[in-house]
Amino acid sequence: MKKRILVAVGDCIYSEHAVKYVARISSAAKDLTYTLFNVQPMVPRIFSAAAEKDSTVKAEIDKLIRENTKTARCTVERLKDIIVREGIAEEYVEVVTETMQVGMSKDILNRAEQGGYDAIVIARRGLTPSRDFFIGTIAAKVVEHALRTPVWVVAGEDISMNFMVAVDGSENSLRVVDHVIQMVGAHPDLRLTLFHVLPYLRHYYSPRFETENPKLHEILQREDKTRMEDFYGKARERLKAAGLKMSQIKIKTSRQSHDISTGILGEARTGRYDTVVVGRRGEREAFFTGRIAIRLVQKITDQTLWVVP
Repeated sequence: MKKRILVAVGDCIYSEHAVKYVARISSAAKDLTYTLFNVQPMVPRIFSAAAEKDSTVKAEIDKLIRENTKTARCTVERLKDIIVREGIAEEYVEVVTETMQVGMSKDILNRAEQGGYDAIVIARRGLTPSRDFFIGTIAAKVVEHALRTPVWVVAGEDISMNFMVAVDGSENSLRVVDHVIQMVGAHPDLRLTLFHVLPYLRHYYSPRFETENPKLHEILQREDKTRMEDFYGKARERLKAAGLKMSQIKIKTSRQSHDISTGILGEARTGRYDTVVVGRRGEREAFFTGRIAIRLVQKITDQTLWVVP
């Protein structure tokens, strides 16, 4: 069964980066199709209301819509040429442009849900004026509300196959690994680090509670060790079955007591990764929540971030 990727694009260099990123990281994957989706500006309601009463205004509005459609069509066709030059077969690439219905992020989410897409790809900047995208407004909204669809927030033009996947031993972490396998495939250049932040009681309660309950803290970390050993065994099996070599896979654990998102941010900044992958949910819903995902969207600026439900 083919997997479908929805790439939200605009007339900007950032969308070019997103298109190139998708093409390069998925070049070894099988059965993928791509939709380049452009949302045209909405005609302000004040103009639409005036057009109903004045034929001259209506003619001007109709002309504006035609020009917007023509410009948008040129944009998606140009980006299609880019993704094809990057090696994606033309028959696997669809282009769609439509006038904004509700809002940029909502229209993207609606298209993804109605089309049954397996991932949404969006550039960190570029779909709206820069003043509205200072901290990734559109990207943050899409991540926040895409409860069933993975979202990839593309940061820039640097593209490598060095991935960090944040894991906590939960079933959702295995789904995150599966998503990477399906979308990247057995790429010979892939370098995959499974990164785990050791749990501390303070992640659940408070530093004082941790200090006052050393036995509980010991149990927490002992159980985490057992769970992670089981998880790594299952993850290796899946990665090996997908065609990856064990030399391509690395396991790393942060033993510092800072919170989960801080641990991920620290490793993302020092590990020279190009892509960071996290799950929206984790063990007992405690680790990778939507709140942490939004924080990572805002804080991770130099790497592409994947958020997987």
